[in-house]
Amino acid sequence: MTLILENIIDSQRIDALARSSLLDTQREERFDRVTRLVAHALNVPVALVTLVDEDRQFFKSTVGLPEPWDSSRQTPLSHSFCKHVVAESRTLRVTDARSHPLVAQNMAIKDLSVVAYLGVPLHGPTGHVLGSLCAIDAKPRDWSDHDERTLYDLAAIVEDQIGLTFTEKRWREILSTMPQMVWSTRPDGFHDYYNDRWYEFTGVPYGSTDGEGWNDMFHAEDQQKAWTQWRHSLATGEPYEIEYRLRHKSGQYRWTLGRALPIRDSTGVIERWFGTCTDIHDLKSAETQRDLIARELAHRIQNIFAVVSSLVNMSARGVPAAREFADTVGGRILALAKAHKYVKSDGANSVHATFDHDHTVHGLIATVLAPYREPENPERIIVDGCDAPIDMRTATALALALHELATNSVKYGALSAEAGELAISCNAASETLTIRWRERGGPIVEEAPTRSGFGSELVVTAAVTQLGAKLERHWEREGLTVTIDIPVANLDQSATNTFRG
Repeated sequence: MTLILENIIDSQRIDALARSSLLDTQREERFDRVTRLVAHALNVPVALVTLVDEDRQFFKSTVGLPEPWDSSRQTPLSHSFCKHVVAESRTLRVTDARSHPLVAQNMAIKDLSVVAYLGVPLHGPTGHVLGSLCAIDAKPRDWSDHDERTLYDLAAIVEDQIGLTFTEKRWREILSTMPQMVWSTRPDGFHDYYNDRWYEFTGVPYGSTDGEGWNDMFHAEDQQKAWTQWRHSLATGEPYEIEYRLRHKSGQYRWTLGRALPIRDSTGVIERWFGTCTDIHDLKSAETQRDLIARELAHRIQNIFAVVSSLVNMSARGVPAAREFADTVGGRILALAKAHKYVKSDGANSVHATFDHDHTVHGLIATVLAPYREPENPERIIVDGCDAPIDMRTATALALALHELATNSVKYGALSAEAGELAISCNAASETLTIRWRERGGPIVEEAPTRSGFGSELVVTAAVTQLGAKLERHWEREGLTVTIDIPVANLDQSATNTFRG
């Protein structure tokens, strides 16, 4: 008996049992299904999944156990046959407990009507025996080898579930160390897990936002949008991504980025959704402030263009001979103002509102270079090759690069000379759009510049950093040639690109 007790209270085994997080937990169908199978397969009135603690046994699942034991779901070890399975780490067969030397004095015979008993060990992932899967009858029974093999097969299912519990607990510990709020749902979207960061941020009681309670945490103006987007993801399996205002424990609503992806099995069926919530409130506030400053700056610059244009017109009123010159200059100033709206950080509306062409590479080039075209010499600037749609992000970066190239050409390159010409061609490969900027007829290029000015650096920043492009300059004697290779995927992230021409 001393050896039995020592094996039961072994500190490593007790620690493994505690880390299983199964003691004193609610009934679960995944375990109840197995005890029902035991009762049916072995034709017994009672089947148990038992976990043996140092001074008691806890029933994780029961079938046919009499009251009050079925409600309390535990007994002291004085009523335990399973402790012998744990202590000996092997099967225990008892045909008639009343005459069995090991358990004849066990109080379960009288209080739980245990006469015949068959129990097999249940191991945890660490190899320790945590308890027993057992079959019980109220009358004597000779257990067969087939009965024992059947019980072992069903015990393997229980051990798999115990292993999943260990894994889930470990993952919960890992997820709770993450700096982001993490949540998970069942395939139908029922929220059943939030990590500690969620509760720290929201201040709500644990479990209070399970199910559909999460939507009440959003700002009233964002709830319907969040629901609609979430239902769409559940219906289609598409990734979930949305910005909404989430109630902080302080009572303030803070802007949050919500994202989720489905986890699928080998056949593609969704098993779970895992998502995160990221506090972006400070970033959102900074963006708002930045956009406000950018809009104010853009407004002032547009006013400058307007004032300069008005001054040119006013100066020409009394000089009829200057009228044609004034109209030409005024037209170029207006074109510069339009091009400026491409490179100012004023959101998508500014780009689309001033784009008189389709939202394509060719349309952007035409708008940016309009100030430098000469109606009497249309061949001075030629644009040819294929065309492709672009989004606001690409338009802004590409317009900035083209504008700086054109400005440098007017100062130092082909467009600074009367006979200078500029040819821009667009060629598409399967994954890349190549824009080739070729200047000819300008000042002879003796050698490549030894240093880069701010404008040149701006071209590189716009093309390489923002577009993910590859940019090369070739300083040939006849003039500058620049090639910009842009990944097709970066041209228009809102749609699949279709090349034209």
